[in-house]
Amino acid sequence: MRGIIFDFNGTMFFDEEFQNISWRSFLQAKTGHYITDEEFQEYIHGRNNEVSLKHFISPDLSREEIEELAEEKEQCYRDLCMKSSEFRLADGLPEFLDELADRQIPMTIATASMEKNVQFFFEHLGLDRWFSYDQVALNDGTMKGKPEPDIFLRAAELMGVRPEECMVFEDAKSGIEAARRAGACRVVGVASMQDEETLRRWGATAVIRGYQDWEKLMELLED
Repeated sequence: MRGIIFDFNGTMFFDEEFQNISWRSFLQAKTGHYITDEEFQEYIHGRNNEVSLKHFISPDLSREEIEELAEEKEQCYRDLCMKSSEFRLADGLPEFLDELADRQIPMTIATASMEKNVQFFFEHLGLDRWFSYDQVALNDGTMKGKPEPDIFLRAAELMGVRPEECMVFEDAKSGIEAARRAGACRVVGVASMQDEETLRRWGATAVIRGYQDWEKLMELLED
């Protein structure tokens, strides 16, 4: 392992409640439809906004319509974040990132989030302490979304590390599948919303409950 790639939502920031509220309220207002947990996992969690919006609203949405709708939803999400004391990196994660920096292990983020959201996270969560913004692979409309491997392949390229030399931290079914397709040497499931059995069934080769499990994290780095 020569590099580490983190998904963001649900992996670095445990934002399940923020996503649930913003997506469900937004889509219910637009369509009158209440999203089931199964639909959320299949069509929203870890997916690009384009996939979610085309599924729930219309497969014929234009690029401009997708961008407008996505920004409307994400503004709701960002407002929820700013009003909450829970808007912070996962417990134990800053210390783990400090350890990776001390070891000089290259690391970056591969996220389905839009650019405005990534800028928002950098501004309010101090991500530039550990990450270079220009090495973040994000949803810029030029790549196929997870479960396709494109975003992890780009993240590895931006770090200058081969995909098969990267360890990926993920929490979503589509993200785990994308990391596997990218050829990551290890896919670590983060149990922020799912249990260990589910994450392993999806393809995770290791699972952590959180970043306070220091012994497990150190084992992963030493393997």
